[in-house]
Amino acid sequence: MISSTETLPEGYVQSYEINLARNKGLAVLLNVVGFFIIVFSFILLVLFTRWARPGLFSDAFIFNANLSTISALFILIVFVALSLILHELIHGFFFWFFTHSKPVYALHLAYAYAAAPGWYIPVRQYWIIGLAPLVLIDAVGLLLIMLAQAGWVLLLVFLVASNTGGSIGDMWIMLRSLRTSPFALVKDVGDAVTFFELISSASKMH
Repeated sequence: MISSTETLPEGYVQSYEINLARNKGLAVLLNVVGFFIIVFSFILLVLFTRWARPGLFSDAFIFNANLSTISALFILIVFVALSLILHELIHGFFFWFFTHSKPVYALHLAYAYAAAPGWYIPVRQYWIIGLAPLVLIDAVGLLLIMLAQAGWVLLLVFLVASNTGGSIGDMWIMLRSLRTSPFALVKDVGDAVTFFELISSASKMH
């Protein structure tokens, strides 16, 4: 299996590119879809909590318009921001793991990213990089929902739902990568993700 490389191997050509910097419409669309995924995920997580922990459900999901609720909303915003940072750090860790090169990070109005510009990464490694934050954060979040005290459950539900919806860009790229050959390489510069395939494979897949 080919490893991550800074030099595009002979015989590889660009087959597809996802460029959010140029395609503003796609960036907006992904954010809209991500919002609906957050709502849908939240509903599913509420139902999951009601099924898994019926004894604390009513205490965990009571809303009162008072100072404590305002404080809780502030805490929620802080934790969502921290989860976004953690999300990108997980991407960055796996970029480093496969390239042994320091990743770069950036925050834009419509999206944030970690990237490894200058590297061509095998698509199967890129699946791990792309899906790791969704899988790891959601798995830990679900476990904590099962174990946490009632006062933390609603916060955890929001965090897992927001992480799921916030992963829409990663999921879109992963879905697109399924159309490439198993030997494809991926170059992720943050704003743009480009797929490269062997000339023979590219002609067959497209």
